[in-house]
Amino acid sequence: MMNAPEAAGADPRDQDLAYLAARAFDPQWRLFLDCLAGELFQNFAAEEAGGFFRQIGIRMAGQLQPGPSATVPELEQALNAVWQGIGWGRVQLVVNDQGLFILHRAFPGSHAPASAWRQAFAAVLEGLYTHWLQSQGGDPAMRAVHLDDGAADALVFKFGF
Repeated sequence: MMNAPEAAGADPRDQDLAYLAARAFDPQWRLFLDCLAGELFQNFAAEEAGGFFRQIGIRMAGQLQPGPSATVPELEQALNAVWQGIGWGRVQLVVNDQGLFILHRAFPGSHAPASAWRQAFAAVLEGLYTHWLQSQGGDPAMRAVHLDDGAADALVFKFGF
């Protein structure tokens, strides 16, 4: 499996720590959401549970519009404005010869050990990013797919077929 693409510059982990330090993630929902995700993934096939969370992401995308962007850097800035507004981390878009990659860092629960929440959150983001990128002119047949590369510090997605 391919390693997550990185852009040149500051260490992303330092940027994540600075972001998380500036945010106060309220733990009141953490246990509930982890248990909810765990129950869905335990009682349904992974594709069914993932599909449920992807649909939530699509529904959310309709409420959280980043607005049109002419370039990838503009889109990254618009997406980060959305994430900052709801405290859901930050994104980095990387385009290379293999396609468009989305690195989502410092998301709620990113500091916790791997759990059903991480899997559920990745599915929600698949729905969000798919909707947003299609609305930016992406091919309607293409979707954002989580690449479970085992990276602890980011959720990595590829937008494509």
